[in-house]
Amino acid sequence: MKLEEFNAKVAELKAEGAKLAQAGKLEEAEAKKKEIEALEASFQAEKEAQAEENAINKDTVVQANLQNEQKLGEENKMEKVYDASSVEYRNAFLKHISGRDDQMTKLENTAFIHTTQNTPNVLPTTMLNEIWDLVSKEHSIVGDVRTLKTGTIIEIVKHTAVAAGAAVKQTKANEGKAPADDEQNTFIKVTLSGNDFAKAVELSYAEAEMSIDALEQYLIQEIAKSLGDAIADDMVSTVKTGTAAANKTTTAAVGKVTYPEIAAAFAALKRAPKPVVYVTRFTLYNRLATLEDSAGRLIFQANANEGIEGYLLGAPVKIEDSVSDDEILIGDPSKVTNNVITDILVETDKDIKAHKYIYSGYERSECALIDDKAFALLTVKASA
Repeated sequence: MKLEEFNAKVAELKAEGAKLAQAGKLEEAEAKKKEIEALEASFQAEKEAQAEENAINKDTVVQANLQNEQKLGEENKMEKVYDASSVEYRNAFLKHISGRDDQMTKLENTAFIHTTQNTPNVLPTTMLNEIWDLVSKEHSIVGDVRTLKTGTIIEIVKHTAVAAGAAVKQTKANEGKAPADDEQNTFIKVTLSGNDFAKAVELSYAEAEMSIDALEQYLIQEIAKSLGDAIADDMVSTVKTGTAAANKTTTAAVGKVTYPEIAAAFAALKRAPKPVVYVTRFTLYNRLATLEDSAGRLIFQANANEGIEGYLLGAPVKIEDSVSDDEILIGDPSKVTNNVITDILVETDKDIKAHKYIYSGYERSECALIDDKAFALLTVKASA
């Protein structure tokens, strides 16, 4: 019963009781009074029952919400995947390699155990990316070549020559007829099984107590510098060795390069749509920067774009210190395939006699020039 109905009914009964009392019908008037009392008791009981029901319903809703929140939290916890990219693992890794395992939080310890259960020396993703970024900035050729992170030994096909039938032009006279010789390309298979590149860094126990962030940056810089130098040196050596003998020339004059010699090096390239010039700063500014064509125009055009020094006959010029001074390496880096078998990792050890931590950066990869005419090497003559 609603409150309005209850009040109206009580008012009606009271009015009837008053009339009966005025008429002298006292017993009947008393009966109305008892009827009002019974109505009030019934209404009060109904109110209490409704209040209890509301309380139960409210508690049920609250409990359901709490359960939902708990389930949601459990789902989020289950969805949290700890791997090399998680902040918890990065912190745990750096604490572990500096002898601070006891400083790991519960989440860091969980992340470390989960991530290293199959591969013990996993490098945090942020560190790995920063190392490769620094290597690519320090050695442009490493960032330019085609890199495959296969994690296994692979075979690739290398083009060495067109033995016969190279691209005969069809004319009206021989249209519809087969060329005298089918094009015959010479291919060989090259197995990229990998070379080991490693760099060891030593820190005393006291030095290793530097902050986590400082330790991270120190290792990134040291590993990037040393591994980058070794990887780039191997790449440049592989490219120079794999370049066709006809594409390797030496200048006529000692300590001097001419415009026709540069043009001839570019002309020797085959199947190299996007050539790049790799030189040291010594070679660039002592041999190429002031070089003029037959009309007296500079053939090197400086450019402020990040990553390149300028353009030489339309090709971007990049500094590469793994190329020797007085060498001009020109070619399409996409024709170099680099197979990474083991990505960069850091192994740790202790020298308990010298009280030092040893951090060894390691990477295994191998590259190959897949087209021997895609590069040319022009060497500035050193002596008469």
